[in-house]
Amino acid sequence: MSASYPSKVELKQGQVILFVRPGAKRPIWHMRIHVRGMRDLQGNKFTYVQQSTGETDLEEAQRIALNKYDELKQRVRSKEPAVDVAFKDIYALWWTQKREALEQLQKAKGRIGVTKRIGWYEKHAKRYWLAYFGDHKVSELTQAIVSGYWSWRLNYWSKADESERLRYGNHALMPAKKTLDMEQSALREVFAWANAMRIINYQPIIENPFARKGIAAARRPSFEPQQWANFRNHLDKWAKGGDEDRINSSHLYQRKLLRLYVLWIANTGMRPGEVHKLRHRDIVQWRTDDTGTLTLRIQVPHDTKTGARLVVALPAALGVYQALKHLTERTEPDDYIFCNRQGKAVSGFVKTLPSVLEEAGLLVDELGRKRSAYSFRHYYAEDRFRELGYNAMALDTLATNMGTGRMQLEKHYVRKGIAMDEDALVSTTMNDLSGDRANGVTEYETSRLRLAEKARRRGKSG
Repeated sequence: MSASYPSKVELKQGQVILFVRPGAKRPIWHMRIHVRGMRDLQGNKFTYVQQSTGETDLEEAQRIALNKYDELKQRVRSKEPAVDVAFKDIYALWWTQKREALEQLQKAKGRIGVTKRIGWYEKHAKRYWLAYFGDHKVSELTQAIVSGYWSWRLNYWSKADESERLRYGNHALMPAKKTLDMEQSALREVFAWANAMRIINYQPIIENPFARKGIAAARRPSFEPQQWANFRNHLDKWAKGGDEDRINSSHLYQRKLLRLYVLWIANTGMRPGEVHKLRHRDIVQWRTDDTGTLTLRIQVPHDTKTGARLVVALPAALGVYQALKHLTERTEPDDYIFCNRQGKAVSGFVKTLPSVLEEAGLLVDELGRKRSAYSFRHYYAEDRFRELGYNAMALDTLATNMGTGRMQLEKHYVRKGIAMDEDALVSTTMNDLSGDRANGVTEYETSRLRLAEKARRRGKSG
């Protein structure tokens, strides 16, 4: 300790030193404490902790300094960081490891580029978690503060200023249950990691308001057949310029591209993110064995949400594909199918699509939920079930084609009113028991035969 502090007071054989800074306006006592074995958040050793006691009374300053000394000794014994860190420091360390794990998983699956999951974490951390928890010291993070996050989160967008709402046009005033469940899992993981690393010595209760309330995750809204027909008509007129007198060629190009984008998803059931990555090399024209219908086989790139898979499109997708080639005039194998005039892949129509849906009076469904590009994927699923019937064969085939699980298809893609097959209901009558089931025919085989019969009937009627 420098001799320039004549007011120096030593305690604990010099391990605790109190002093007043020379020339200070108020004679506030500062403390400098040394405890052998102190480490910082990264595990690096350091010699002492120095900070103000906030007191001008020596006796009170000594009490605070000795309490701090005991606290630091306890932290060393517990192998906890000796310095009081903020949530943002903990999060930065956790995210370094988490991001690396996500990147390794991406490589293991043979995918390239930044995963959407990484983007999700970074977006939510910056906008919500660090904004709320970031500057709080670990010692301040009581259960009341942690629980208060959910109220703050639910009111975030209703209290946001107009400029922020306009900047993030796809925000939801009320976050979906699925979103809150994902945030809950992420925050639990951060605090559990900090506890396991002995950065904190407790595990707060982290539970969003809708957890364990028996509330199912909301499905994205789809379209009724008549709504889809109305939107198709509106989209066709809008893509040609509608009644507008002045619309330049660039805007007309984007309108035509958006129309084909909607039709593509509705005829393939692909995820919007998968569509954005498609190149011409991923498309093969194919003639079916049964009816000889010419359609498309689409190889979904491996660096997408669920990895590579083969998609068999509806026959109408062939016309959409030909129209795309004519519009973009980019047909080389490595060219993106959905691209701007410079050949760069589109990243979606985040602002334009909601605007067109609103013009058509279809932006929100009867429950007030906003439709998006995913709604056309949901319409594809429901339309296929209307055509094929709701049965085991249809479920398995459609789940494979859409790159999802059978349970996900039932829970998140198809409304209960669609999930009904009248033929299946008839087959459970007493009369049917002497037929297929009595002969040991499985539900799967019965469904397959039923689908084949429906296809035969369609072929005759066509």
